[in-house]
Amino acid sequence: MGIYVVGFVSALAAAITYFLYTRLFQKPTSLQHFSFMCISGAFHWIPFTIIAYATMLSEFPSSAIVFTISLACAYLLHGLILSILTCFFIRLLHGQKQNHFKTWLRNQLSLSCHLRFAKLLTGTEAFCVYLRLLGAKIGKHCSIRAINPVSNPELMAIGNGVHLGDFSRIITGFHYSNGYTCGKIEVQDNSVVGSQSIILPGSHVEKNVILGALSIAPMNSILHEGSMYIGSQTRVITKKPTSGLDERIEEMDMAYKKVVSNLSANLATTTMNAKARYFHRIGVSGKGYLKMYDKIDGIPMHKIFHPGKSYPILIRHSNSLSADDDARIDARGASLKILSDEPASNNALFDLTLKTGKAFYARTLADFASWFVCGLAAREELVKKFPHLREAVWNSLRNANSYAELHYYSNICRLLRFNDGQEMYVKFKLRPYDKSIGENTGMVKPIGILPPETGAIPRDENDKRPLLFLADDFKNRVSSPGGVHYVFQIQVRPVPDDEATRDVALDCTRPWDENDFPYIDVGEINITENLSKEESDMCEFNPYLKSHELDVIPATSNSQSASMDHGRSLIYEICQYVRNKRPLPESWRNLIEQSVVKVDLSCCPMAAAASLPKKQPQKVTLTRTWYQTFSALFIQPFLQTVLPHAVIGLSIYAPLCCIVYLKNANGFPLHWMLPIFWILSGVMAALACVIAKWILVGRRKVGETIPLWSIRIIMDSTWQAIRTLIGDYFMDMTSGSFLFMVWMKMMGASIDIMDDGAYIDSSMGSLLNPEMVKIEGGGCVGREALLFGHIYEGDEGGIVKFGEIKIGEDGFVGSRAVVMPGVHVENEGNLSALTLAMKGEIIRSR
Repeated sequence: MGIYVVGFVSALAAAITYFLYTRLFQKPTSLQHFSFMCISGAFHWIPFTIIAYATMLSEFPSSAIVFTISLACAYLLHGLILSILTCFFIRLLHGQKQNHFKTWLRNQLSLSCHLRFAKLLTGTEAFCVYLRLLGAKIGKHCSIRAINPVSNPELMAIGNGVHLGDFSRIITGFHYSNGYTCGKIEVQDNSVVGSQSIILPGSHVEKNVILGALSIAPMNSILHEGSMYIGSQTRVITKKPTSGLDERIEEMDMAYKKVVSNLSANLATTTMNAKARYFHRIGVSGKGYLKMYDKIDGIPMHKIFHPGKSYPILIRHSNSLSADDDARIDARGASLKILSDEPASNNALFDLTLKTGKAFYARTLADFASWFVCGLAAREELVKKFPHLREAVWNSLRNANSYAELHYYSNICRLLRFNDGQEMYVKFKLRPYDKSIGENTGMVKPIGILPPETGAIPRDENDKRPLLFLADDFKNRVSSPGGVHYVFQIQVRPVPDDEATRDVALDCTRPWDENDFPYIDVGEINITENLSKEESDMCEFNPYLKSHELDVIPATSNSQSASMDHGRSLIYEICQYVRNKRPLPESWRNLIEQSVVKVDLSCCPMAAAASLPKKQPQKVTLTRTWYQTFSALFIQPFLQTVLPHAVIGLSIYAPLCCIVYLKNANGFPLHWMLPIFWILSGVMAALACVIAKWILVGRRKVGETIPLWSIRIIMDSTWQAIRTLIGDYFMDMTSGSFLFMVWMKMMGASIDIMDDGAYIDSSMGSLLNPEMVKIEGGGCVGREALLFGHIYEGDEGGIVKFGEIKIGEDGFVGSRAVVMPGVHVENEGNLSALTLAMKGEIIRSR
C-alpha cells in the first residue's frame, strides 16, 4: 500500500504536468502520451523514461533543441508539482493520529521527493523554502548543502546564518529495539555542521558552534555556545573559556533545561524582591558535632560513615512557608551541614536537607514545576488521581511544640559507595534521642483534599505563644546543659539492575518499606552552641555538595525521578548566589535569560558590574544582499534543475533517434539496442559534464578563497548538480573502473592510471573538487570516501577555502573516510574506514 502511494504521488505530479502542458500549448490530449507521462513519473529515473519512450512511441523528437528544452522543463515542472504534493500529504499525515504506517509513509514520501528533485536544490534558498513547507523552521541566510531527506521535518529548527555541510545528517527520528524515537533538533544562529556529521534526536546546538566533519551530536545532547566539537560530542576548543560551564546543565536535555530555567528565574526573582529565601525563610541555627557509633551494623565499611569518626556540624531548623508565625501548621525542616573532620578545616563534606513527612508531593522536577505554577483546584484534581500525593502533603504538616521533638526525613535518594566498591542507594533520617517521641508527634488530621495553597493554617485564637516560639524553644534547649540531642539514621537498599526499577526506587513520593529496608542507627548529633540571626541567615546549604563516597544521582531528563535532587541542587545554588549578592557564573546567567520568565537583574551586583560588557546583538555571519537572496531563491535553483536535465537531453538525443529509427525501419528488437544506447548516451553525458566543468567552474587554485554567496560558488553548485544527475544516470556504475579515472583526469584530477595504477571506488566523494585531488600509483580510495578540496569554517562573510589532497604511492583511504583540504597520505599511508583526516594532517605509513 505504501509503495503504491509513493509511486502514485509521483505519477499524479506527472499527470498534472501533462495536463498543464496540453492547456498551455493548446495540444490535443492523447491516452498514449498520458500513459507515458504517468509511467515516467512513477519510475522517474531517466533510463526508465527512455525505455518507456522507445517502447510506447514511434515518432522522432522534432529537434535536439526542442527535445532538450522539453525534457528540462518537464522535469522542472514535475519536480515543483511533486514537491507541493509531497508537502501537502506530509502535513496531512502529520495532522492525523500517528501510527507506525503513517510515520513510515511520511518518511518514504519525503525520501522519494528528495531523491527525485529536492537534492538538486542543495545550497539554495529554494531548498530552505521546501523544508519550511514540509514543516521545518529555517532562519534567514542559511546554507543547507546536500543533507539527507529529513523525517519529521517539523522537529527541525535551524537559526539564522547556519551552514549544514555536504552529506551531513539531521536525524529527527529513527527506529531501534524499543520502537520509534524522535525528538526536536535545534541548531542556533551562526553554527556550522561539518560534512558527514550526524545530529540525533533531542540535540541542541547553541550559537556559534562548530560541529566538525564526521562528528556526532548524541541524543538529547547540548553543544555549548562558542565551542568546537569533534567526534562524539567532545569539545576540543572553547572560544569563551570564562563561560563557567556547569556539568549539571550539560547533562540536561532541552525539556529538562527549560524547566530548570523557568524555576530558577521564578525563584531568583522572588529571592531578589524579598532579599531572603523562598522556602524555609525564617530559621534558627546551632552547631555541634556528629559522633559515629563505634559499631555500625547492617552496612559495609564506608569512608564517611566509619565507626568512631566525629564531624563538626551545623543545623538549621525552619518552617517551610510560614515566615511570621510558628503556630501555623506547616512542614518543618532540618538542614545539616557535615564539616570535614580534618583539623583546622572548615570545608563541608556534604549538606542534607530534611523535612517532616516520609514523602514529597512531586516525583520529578517537571511535576514540581507543574505543582508550583498551578492553582489549588488543579492540585486537587491531581491528588484525586494519585491519592498517595495527598498523603505526602498532609503527613508533612506538623502542629509543633518544639523543633527538637520531630522526626525529619531526606525523602531524596543519594548514592553510597563503600570501601569494597559496592554501591547502594541511601536515605537519611534525624530523630529525637528520646525514643518515646514517636514519628507521628504533631501530625495534623486532614480536613480537606489539600491544605490551603500557602500551607499556612492560622493559629488558634486562644494560642498566646510568641510568634517565633519554636525558634525561642530551640535556643533555650541548646543553651541548657546537654544541648539538643538527635540520632542520625540511614536507610539503604541495593541499586536495581534495570532502569525502570531504579526510577521506582528513586521516587520520593513513595517511602521505602521499612520492613525491607529498615533504618540503621549510625551516630548521634549533639547541638551545644547557638548561632546568631546573622550567622543563621548567611548559612548556605548546597544539595550538590558531593564526593565519590556520597554522590548525587544525575538525571538527563525532567521525567526521571533523580531530576528532583539533581535539578533542585542547581536552583538552590543560583538562589543562594542571588540572595548573598555573589556574581553568577555565565552558564547560570544564560540559563536564567533563556527562561520565559523575564528577570530584571539590574538590581543584582553582577548585572551592574563594569567588568561585564553589555551584550551586543549577534551579527549573522552568512548575511546576503537582497539580490543574492533573489538569486538563491530563483536563479540558482533554476540553473541547478534545468541545466543538468538539459545536458542529459542533449546527450541522449542522437542515440534515442537512432534506436527509434532502427526499431521503425528495420524492426530491430529493443532489448538488444537499449544497453548499447545506455552506454553510448552515458559516455556522451560524461563528456558533456567535463565540458560543463571547464565552462562553469574552470580550475581552482590551491589556497584560493571564494565568498559562499558569490557567482563562482553558484556555478560550482550548478556543475555539482550536473555531475550528480549524470552520476545517477550512468557514471556511478563505473566507479572503480579505468573509465571513471579517465573521467576524473579530464576534469582536472592528477591520477596515475598507468603502471601500478590507482583504484577509486567513490564516485560522488572523489569529484567534489577534482582538480584538488592527486593520487599516485597504487593509491586507493574506498567506497563512499569523501575527498574535500574545499572547507567552510564559519568565517566572517562566509569564505570557502580550497586546498590540495595528495595520496601517495600505495596510500589508502578507507570506506566512508573524510579527507579535508591539505591532507597528505604518504606513501603506504593508511587512513582507516570511517576516519576523519583534519585540515593539513599528514597520514604517515606504519
